[in-house]
Amino acid sequence: MYLELRNVSFSYGQNMILRDINFGINRGEITGLIGANGAGKTTTIYNIVKRLKPNHGKIFIDGKDLISIPRSGLEISYIPDEPVYYEELTLIEHLNFVQALYPENKIDINEIIRRLNLEEHLYKIPSMLSKGTLQKMLIAISMLRTHKLLIADEPFNGLDPQQINEFKSFLLEEKAQGKGVLISTHLLDLVEGLCDKYVMLDSGTILAYGTKSDIIRKFDLNPNSTLEKVYLSLIKERM
Repeated sequence: MYLELRNVSFSYGQNMILRDINFGINRGEITGLIGANGAGKTTTIYNIVKRLKPNHGKIFIDGKDLISIPRSGLEISYIPDEPVYYEELTLIEHLNFVQALYPENKIDINEIIRRLNLEEHLYKIPSMLSKGTLQKMLIAISMLRTHKLLIADEPFNGLDPQQINEFKSFLLEEKAQGKGVLISTHLLDLVEGLCDKYVMLDSGTILAYGTKSDIIRKFDLNPNSTLEKVYLSLIKERM
């Protein structure tokens, strides 16, 4: 596996946020990290991208202990739940800046602009952009970074149906290129059928992990259940 979490736990003081998290992601695979707001999705991601450090357990990237890898050496492209940008830079200046940081990535910046329909926004600063266009800018930046794993935290927030469809197409392209993808969301209907596997979180613990069909078989659920019904059934069983 390219990414593997083994018995990862994290707490703020006495407040346990994550408890014994175990899952992995292969390259060429999309994994959905799903759960309600406050389930621990963003904290899990923060531990993977080294914004936080587990209190217990290990995280491995391509077989290497995450502790031994500097943040600058992580081949991970991360799209945060809240846009991060420089207000004084235009969209094209953001892209040129990131491209200069990753000269080994030979991807054509003009091709990215065309694919994401960003031509009319190139000389606008972030405050002039809609939520959806800001998200597209972050996608463009993620494509310019050299990476083997893409992580997107709640990427559908604020997107209209067309933008959601475009983003799904982008994720499938990443998968087809042999990259691993981890996408967190509480909007379960938007990732049903998109992900190869699901990590179902609730209150910092994993309810289930695997393909939808595997989870249904394991918990003896209705085979015709939607992903949302599967998740809610597991929550109900836990009560």
